[in-house]
Amino acid sequence: MNKNTKTILIVAGSLLLVCACCVGVFSVTGLWSTIRFANWADSNMSENPEKVAEMASGIADFQIPEGFEKQYGMKLGGLSLVQYMTDNERTVIFVSQFPAGTSINIDEMMRQIQQNSRYENTSWYGVTTALVEQKPVTIRGQETTMSISEGTNDQGAHYRMANAEFQGNGEGPAIVMIVGPADEWDVKTFEDFIASIQ
Repeated sequence: MNKNTKTILIVAGSLLLVCACCVGVFSVTGLWSTIRFANWADSNMSENPEKVAEMASGIADFQIPEGFEKQYGMKLGGLSLVQYMTDNERTVIFVSQFPAGTSINIDEMMRQIQQNSRYENTSWYGVTTALVEQKPVTIRGQETTMSISEGTNDQGAHYRMANAEFQGNGEGPAIVMIVGPADEWDVKTFEDFIASIQ
């Protein structure tokens, strides 16, 4: 993992600390700071479908599969992330755009996510995955490799993850990642989604 990627992961982790510290600041500085932070968060993080669609278009154009109604978007400098979840929040699609110069190591990224995830409802909580398949796919006219991994969480549920790197609309690399229970995994739906990325 290169210096830029480490910096991004550190910044993302630091944001959680900043948010926690903000609670203390809000209690001291009052409503004015709360409103300013809320305005900043509203412009950079959103669950509003129109804003999420705008963030997504900065990465690529794609057709979200039916049933992925819950959505979230975040933009922080050159880093953009959109995610779409099923109603039960067990299957998640992520599409991310990284800044120029970022070298992506998916295995290391997943290790960081797994090590730092403390929310038991997330698809990757307590899951250690192992690569089971790699296959060529075409995203935005570019040949790339889709890696598929599988693993079991602490409760014995079997999960699957697919990911691929591609060149998005931004200057840096982009990735698409799908995580969900193996018994809810719909190969055709996800293949159609990958094919829709333009």
